[in-house]
Amino acid sequence: MNGFYQVLLLELVLPGLVLVAGPIFGRWRPAAVAAPAPAVPAQPGTIPARTFLRTVLGLLWLLDALLQAQPRMPGGFPTLVLAPVAHGTPRWWAAFVRWEMGIWQTHPVHLAAATVLIQAGIGIAILCGGDGRLGRSGLWASLAWGLMVWVGGEALGGLLAPGASLLAGSPGSALAYVGAAGLLLAPVELWRSGRARRLIEVGLGAAFLFGAVLQTIPGEGFWSAAGLRGLFAAMAAPPQPSALAEPIHALAGQVAADPFLWNTAIIATMVALGVAHLLGGRGRFLTIATMAWLAFAWWFGQGFGTPATGVATDPNLAPVLAVLLLVAEFPTRWEVAWQRRLPLAAGHGWARRLALAGAVALLVGLVGSVPYAAQAALGSSPAAPVSASVN
Repeated sequence: MNGFYQVLLLELVLPGLVLVAGPIFGRWRPAAVAAPAPAVPAQPGTIPARTFLRTVLGLLWLLDALLQAQPRMPGGFPTLVLAPVAHGTPRWWAAFVRWEMGIWQTHPVHLAAATVLIQAGIGIAILCGGDGRLGRSGLWASLAWGLMVWVGGEALGGLLAPGASLLAGSPGSALAYVGAAGLLLAPVELWRSGRARRLIEVGLGAAFLFGAVLQTIPGEGFWSAAGLRGLFAAMAAPPQPSALAEPIHALAGQVAADPFLWNTAIIATMVALGVAHLLGGRGRFLTIATMAWLAFAWWFGQGFGTPATGVATDPNLAPVLAVLLLVAEFPTRWEVAWQRRLPLAAGHGWARRLALAGAVALLVGLVGSVPYAAQAALGSSPAAPVSASVN
């Protein structure tokens, strides 16, 4: 595993040089040739709710990069992350996952290091690039990479396997990343007019109604004691303090005693929240009720992203939906406070250098991964089996 960190540090050299070279070049450049500092235009990102979303999205990508840098990732990602999301999926999707696993297992160290750089580069570019080219490039990369993760890493948010549930994180956190990046790439007028917030409300409402539909489908298994209990019991299995696991065990036992009543209550709650958000409902009660449901889902259905497993790739869907809810309901009293603390303003030289370093890290990750992935994809090395029980 030391080789993983050696490769990662080696690939970080070029982005690091970008950070160091900027101040050195500025110090050595003759004053006569030094160009005057351009005036920094007013940033459309100073719309507080928009700036908040951009900041959190960048931080989420940095968190994902740190999770991807865990020691177990090179060897564990294909068998502990990819294989489980393919369990129970159609044969054609299982074949795709086996092909994807074979690519990763051919060059696990280099592909793991490249993934870290790509996600860290996206996060830094979004955080520090503002509404300039580097910032928008980070957002476009977030959109494209998020779609790749949703398809290849989350198996379309687990929608192809039985047991898909909004409580468990379907249709996937990567899809929420894509939606957030799309909102930030939209014209600023969409935010000034309030239509961006309305789009978020509609998206939240649609997510809850979609979750209610998933929970209702008989094929997902939630009307049975085993199916509904398994939804929660799966989150009690990963390593975690007993204070967190015991309530999950207790709830799993309760829902198994009367799955019809509990599943009906879960569906009714999601329908109520979905309709309220679709109709544009606002206010403290709806915000608190939605946050309470998301906190419940994050604990009992998503295990806080299962960080103790060593192969967690992101914090899961509930926190991202909570962030979008905060953006849609951004309290007026926060506006002034947030305006005074605009993070990583793109007009500062150090922020531009960081954004450039992030873009370079992203390019290094892409350039470092493509040859290995292409060689493995075109090669004839056998792919590892996904699971004996795959349909």
